[in-house]
Amino acid sequence: MGDQAAGLRRLLGQTGFQVITVMAGQKGAGKTAATTNLAVALARSGRDVLIIDQAQQGKGASAALGLTPRYDVSDVIEGRCKLEALILNGPDNVQVLPIGGGFNRLGRLSERDQEWLAQSFNRLQCGVDVVLVDMEEATDPEALPLGLAASEIMVVLPPGNASITEAYTLVKRLAHNFGKRQFRLLLNRIESPEQAQAVAQNFAQTAERYLNVSVDYLGYIPLDERLTRAGDLRTSVVDAFPVAISTSQFRKLAEGLLRWPQPPSLGSVGGFMQRVIQGSRLVDACRRG
Repeated sequence: MGDQAAGLRRLLGQTGFQVITVMAGQKGAGKTAATTNLAVALARSGRDVLIIDQAQQGKGASAALGLTPRYDVSDVIEGRCKLEALILNGPDNVQVLPIGGGFNRLGRLSERDQEWLAQSFNRLQCGVDVVLVDMEEATDPEALPLGLAASEIMVVLPPGNASITEAYTLVKRLAHNFGKRQFRLLLNRIESPEQAQAVAQNFAQTAERYLNVSVDYLGYIPLDERLTRAGDLRTSVVDAFPVAISTSQFRKLAEGLLRWPQPPSLGSVGGFMQRVIQGSRLVDACRRG
């Protein structure tokens, strides 16, 4: 069915290529669980999904889906494997590309090696419609080539004053350092729709007033014991508990994402990765400057 859906979309010309970086202001916000479950929900809606797992030693999206990476981008750079060897096949045909800490070195590679890596990604044929970038926990925004290259930034925010403060600081740094002006907000572990609406409205109004950025509220993930159990089982709640309340919410979020305006074409995963490398050069030049 996935192949048929993909073929129908291409026949109708609906071939937009979206890259969404999923971030959080602090550890434990539920960013990885949001990424993996949204990926599975999107795949079940007929999208071809790739997760780029930035976590060290496969502790992010790869681990959450029960996958064990054998290599990361460092192995590709050092010539120990080809790029294709990195890709893991997850549930519902979701593909995962674990990059580990390899991208931290991109800005320091020679121009020749950077070009070689960009061409390697250009040759990568994984045929995806949506890329979800599972950013490393509490990543410093000053080292965000993946965030710079993404067409969308989604901030996962659980309730609590500390969480809100950290998320606001994250948005502020991205706006001031890199000129990001539009963000998507996904609330996590929410007890009621009223709580979600209040938190989202206050956050968006404050960010728009003091940072001059736009924060679009996507929706919320409810406080759900079954979502926690699915995480313990290293699988998605969408697969493990089809009738769970959080499963229903992830399906709604996926449906909403499919209605987002189509971004400017990035061409392919290779084109996106070329922008990542360019971003790495920029970040490294700023550091040295």
